[in-house]
Amino acid sequence: MIGTSSKPDSVSVIVPTIGRPESLISLLCSLAVQTIRVLETVVADGSGSEAVKSACDDPRWLQSGLFVNWISVRPPNAVRQREAAIRASQGEFLLLLDDDVVLEPHCLQHMLDLMKANLDVVGVTADFNNQSWSQPTRFWTLYLRYVLGFAPGAWQGRVVGPLLRFGYNPVPEGPQPMEWLGSGNSLVRRSAYIQAGGFSDFFLHRCTINEDVDFGLKLSRVGRILFCPAARMSHHHAPGGRVSVAEAAEDDLFNRFMVLHKTLSYSKRKAFLLIASYFVIESLSNTLGAIKRVKAKTTLNLLEGRLRGLIQIGRICFGSPIRNAGN
Repeated sequence: MIGTSSKPDSVSVIVPTIGRPESLISLLCSLAVQTIRVLETVVADGSGSEAVKSACDDPRWLQSGLFVNWISVRPPNAVRQREAAIRASQGEFLLLLDDDVVLEPHCLQHMLDLMKANLDVVGVTADFNNQSWSQPTRFWTLYLRYVLGFAPGAWQGRVVGPLLRFGYNPVPEGPQPMEWLGSGNSLVRRSAYIQAGGFSDFFLHRCTINEDVDFGLKLSRVGRILFCPAARMSHHHAPGGRVSVAEAAEDDLFNRFMVLHKTLSYSKRKAFLLIASYFVIESLSNTLGAIKRVKAKTTLNLLEGRLRGLIQIGRICFGSPIRNAGN
């Protein structure tokens, strides 16, 4: 059963990790100096690493007023790890973080203030101080303009077409509406998480790419999601524990299809056609980028993974359904 809060305005930090103790320690240090003290930090460890457990058990966290609860979740799976951490938590608000982010001291304060000032807001997502929100490539800009009919920049904060999602670039001065949120930089009301049905269970492999967009779409049916540019953190993209480029590309394509079909209730045919367009346009963009940057191997790996994903989707659309691999 999902935990319930006994303390109003209490925040539980939810962190899945996959054997990156150095980045995890940096995150915990930033949580210890937040201007709002969190109720608890639940670290769901999928690595089986003693180093991660030791990092969580370090006495300095309690000395600084930070309670860290380490739990083991095996085999590793980002969604299952987050779900296990949420079940083990008690806060009224869930601060969903990756294990390789570092929050500015007022980050949580800004997010919680925005949430409490707007009772219909169910999720708040923070900005990054060390990277910009990605812009559509040349091919995707043409698609957005001439296929979907968007004016320049009108796609910001939206989820459109074959599950394309965009933040805000340039960053606005004040809060803006979002149709999705990141599972590594967002604050969510626990009640809304429960009402939305939590995370879906149809993702192909353990990295569960697009689970945040899927959850954001479900959450936006419950209430508003806002982007809070005043809340800032850095994302360091720690390399450890990641899957191969090909497997990530396979997951990306397959999971997009499942979100379109299962969560947005598109027919298999419509979802397949959108994914096919994504396959073509994204592969063209990658190929053009590879020519410019001389990175043919990465592009070939992406193509290999997407082809595998397309085969998986084809089995669902034209053959026998496959079971979720869940590994």
